[in-house]
Amino acid sequence: MAKGKKTGGRTKGTPNKENPLKGYLRAHSLSYFEPKPQIDLDGNPRRIDFTDKEGMILSTIVLANTDGTPRVMSDFDVDILTMQPNERVNAELRLLEFHTPKMKAVEVDMDMRASVVTIEDRLRELCGEADEGEDN
Repeated sequence: MAKGKKTGGRTKGTPNKENPLKGYLRAHSLSYFEPKPQIDLDGNPRRIDFTDKEGMILSTIVLANTDGTPRVMSDFDVDILTMQPNERVNAELRLLEFHTPKMKAVEVDMDMRASVVTIEDRLRELCGEADEGEDN
């Protein structure tokens, strides 16, 4: 290889190879958030059963509008609807990590002096000069 010269590899501007798995995962992820009619296999509005720890049904929600048509919402919205409040908050917080930058703690050292020091006094101190009123 010549010093300072590129002798091999891809030429500048060549795009990366398409990764089929990455494309599949992206499409699957996007479809999870895409609104669609919530229907079961028979075409009826989807029903969600809320159960206790033993599996007993406590309540049921039918995902239908007042006229009986299936409600249009994403699978993500349905999953959020079925979560407990604390699980819902944790899910939302984890999603926010992908959209907002993390804030870092900033340490501030604030040294408060009892007497007020002017800029001239500070400059004299830095230069090593004595105050005008002092005797040498």
